[in-house]
Amino acid sequence: MALNRRELLKVLTAGAAALQLPAADPTAPLFFTRQEFALLDALTELVIPTDAHSPGAHAAGVAAYLDRTVAEAFLPENKESWRTGLASIEELSREMNGSSFLKSSKQQQNALLTKIAAAENDPHTKPERFFTQLKQSTASAYYSSSVGIHQDLQYKGNVLLQQFVGYDAT
Repeated sequence: MALNRRELLKVLTAGAAALQLPAADPTAPLFFTRQEFALLDALTELVIPTDAHSPGAHAAGVAAYLDRTVAEAFLPENKESWRTGLASIEELSREMNGSSFLKSSKQQQNALLTKIAAAENDPHTKPERFFTQLKQSTASAYYSSSVGIHQDLQYKGNVLLQQFVGYDAT
C-alpha cells in the first residue's frame, strides 16, 4: 500500500499527537526535590526575613535562584554540598526537636540556626559548615535581586547627586 504525501502527513500528525508528553511543571525545582526546595526556602527566609523595612528572601525568590544556580553547577561537589547540607539540617532538627525542620516550631528552628551559627567560625559538623555556604549564597542572591537592591538597599541607580552625603575627610 503506497501512501501519498497528504496521507503520510495525516499518519505522522496522528502519531505525534499520540506520543505527546505532558508539559513540564514550571513551578517544579530544577535540581532540588520539592521537600529540599521547601527546606531551602524556609532557611533562606530565616537568614533574611521579611521585616518592616523590606521583603525577605522568600519574596526575592532566593531559593528559586539558588535552585537554578545549583542545577547549572559544573562540578558535582558543588551540587552535592547542597544536598548533604540540607540533609544535615534535617538530621540535626530530628536530633534536637524530634521532627523535621519544617514541622518544628519557629522557636525550635531559630534555636537550631543559633546553635550552628555559634560554631560557624570553627565548624566541626556538616550543619555548621553548610550554614556558611547557605548564609553567603542567600546574601549574594538577595542583594542581587530587585527586592534586595531597590527595596532593601534603596539603590537609585546611577544618578547625579546635588549634594555629597558621604563622609567628608577634610
